[in-house]
Amino acid sequence: MHETSRHRDEGSALVITVMVMALMAVLGTTVLGVTVNNLGATRRATDATLALDAADAGLNQAVAYLRSSGTRALDACSPACGAANPWGDEGAPMSAPVANSDDQRYEAWIVPQPGGSADARTYRVHSRGLAGAGEARAQRLVEADVTVSLVDVGLPLGVYARSVQGAGTPDLTGVSIFSTGCVWNRSKIDFGGTTDAAYGIPAAVHSSQVITDRNGNNKTCSGSDSKAIHRSQACPSGAFRWDQDSIGGPCSDLAGAHPRYYGRDDGDGDGDIDVDGTFLADDAALLDLFGIEDDPLPEWKLAELRTVATSQGSYSRFASGWSVPDPTTYPNSVLYFDLTRTDPGGTVDLKELGSTWAQSSCEDGAWTRSLLIVIDGGNVKMNGNSEVAASIVLTSRTYGEVDKGNGNPDYVGTLFANTLNLAGAFDFELNQCFLDNLSPSLFSVSVEDYREIDR
Repeated sequence: MHETSRHRDEGSALVITVMVMALMAVLGTTVLGVTVNNLGATRRATDATLALDAADAGLNQAVAYLRSSGTRALDACSPACGAANPWGDEGAPMSAPVANSDDQRYEAWIVPQPGGSADARTYRVHSRGLAGAGEARAQRLVEADVTVSLVDVGLPLGVYARSVQGAGTPDLTGVSIFSTGCVWNRSKIDFGGTTDAAYGIPAAVHSSQVITDRNGNNKTCSGSDSKAIHRSQACPSGAFRWDQDSIGGPCSDLAGAHPRYYGRDDGDGDGDIDVDGTFLADDAALLDLFGIEDDPLPEWKLAELRTVATSQGSYSRFASGWSVPDPTTYPNSVLYFDLTRTDPGGTVDLKELGSTWAQSSCEDGAWTRSLLIVIDGGNVKMNGNSEVAASIVLTSRTYGEVDKGNGNPDYVGTLFANTLNLAGAFDFELNQCFLDNLSPSLFSVSVEDYREIDR
């Protein structure tokens, strides 16, 4: 009897043990499944985050492309530019891995949006980020509207200096001179009767001080100067007819021909006349009339330009020993001389450029490159027999001098300086081809209306 009970107890224990083991197996399987699912969910969430990061990287690269390469190529063909420009091709967009990552990638393309103006356009950037591998690869799509504008950069579309000395035989074609200081030896400055390519008025001198035919030895000018071009008459005939300065006056024929620039106007609304024929009241009247800033490149823009120049290998801390940018490698080059701390007052001799950055005649069309030269804290010499198409900016109020050109330098473009000496043989031109192909690095690029499309 006791033996039989013992066998029954052992049998029950065995059954219970088997059941417990089965339960433990089920629980283990369940826990394993939950763990695997959690790990998968975590991995998918991580991949989704990495895909969004990759999409943002593509957006940043697209913005960098707009800053360094401009919009002209996109305007011509986007969204179907093909292999020639994947940034403008929706079907086969620009695709690249994210730096320092093995499994992140972006695909990005840029499409011009309707509307806008010659000074401001909107472009929509589409960027798809990819992360992970295989069929489970995560994707995220972001979009942003990017405004490309010249509004925040007040560079003159012409030749600007705070003081101008005419001398030698300077020959200016299709370009005007602007100054917030005295302009000396006016009869030595020849515009050849051409039309200003940027403003559509006769090329001339515009000063908020006094334009005189006296030399600049005493460095002062006033309305009492006997050689001031407007001292005896507000509306002279001949070569000075379209000039404007602080002692000019009403000229009905000029106002009738070009009311936008010569009509009577209270530009700032204070009740005082700022522009009237050949009269410009002050610095503000001159700068506002022609859309110029007396400090056109703020520090944030200079920082952008230093970054672009550094990435292109054309950033220098010294006025000498620099290399000429290669237009075949960087068709939109920024040549930046950062002399403020290392070589203050140094003079950059642009004869080194030779004809590397010359352009074909404007009639040939199809200008596809641009050169921006920034000299921060120094001077420039436009020298030799160089042929250059460029925007040249000298930022310094202490230096910023353009020295006379020896030889026969031939320039197409714009110039901003502190002082300008036109002595020597000096040819400077502005044409529509140059205006249509300004350096993209001069434009302000701002990102607006960022959104995640598939979240």
